[in-house]
Amino acid sequence: MKYEFIRNHAEEFDLNDLCEALVVHRSGYTRWRDGNVSERKLADEIIKEAILRIHDEAKGRYGHRPIHAHLKEEEVNCGRDRTLRLMNELGVVSSQKKRFKPLGTDSNHSFGYSPNLLRELGKPEKCDQVWVADTTYLDCENGWMYLATVMDLYSRRIIGWSISDRNNTALICEALRAAVLNRGAIQPGIIHHSDRGSTYASHEYRSLMASEFMDSSMSAKGNCYDNAAMESFYGRFKTSSVRRYQFSDESELRAYVFEY
Repeated sequence: MKYEFIRNHAEEFDLNDLCEALVVHRSGYTRWRDGNVSERKLADEIIKEAILRIHDEAKGRYGHRPIHAHLKEEEVNCGRDRTLRLMNELGVVSSQKKRFKPLGTDSNHSFGYSPNLLRELGKPEKCDQVWVADTTYLDCENGWMYLATVMDLYSRRIIGWSISDRNNTALICEALRAAVLNRGAIQPGIIHHSDRGSTYASHEYRSLMASEFMDSSMSAKGNCYDNAAMESFYGRFKTSSVRRYQFSDESELRAYVFEY
């Protein structure tokens, strides 16, 4: 027990240093030392220390259910109702605001659609023959952020990407411009493949593709497997690294994506 350890070493070390090292409040220890707290109350005080630590490590985002789950993982004997009671006594509440669903793009639009050129082409035989593009969403404390990427289908390398708090045409245009800048001089006739979303079908994006002499290609209606390479990349990106991590802000997200 932490309190017993402190008592046994109080003459060797400073009391404040011991309490800080073991992450306990000095007042809780002194009440226990002086016999002014019951065993049940003592156990509550120890659990409260753990609750405050977990709550601080989660930057205030956890409610009583995830905190109880962490206590259980640490083999702390505390039920869910008790966890809630102790959190109420501490005044600890989750700071997590109600979150909105990430914004998708509408495939029912009036821009028109491009045929699926990948069906006739088959697998690409060289770089800069087919580029595929898509977007996904990632969790930040202030809301959803959107990541747009462009992949060279032959090398499976991400050659352009961009991040924004809006899933709009400006986001994907920035990613495509980054890909063109990364590749330098590109030959006309690159097949650009995407889904049928309104951003990729927009006049602005089509004009950008036309300025680079790209041939537009789109997945069949309701068939995400036509863009399987990008779906696979996002799957690996999220499950192998991001998982349920919530980024603090856009700068942290940008740094992480760049490193990945």
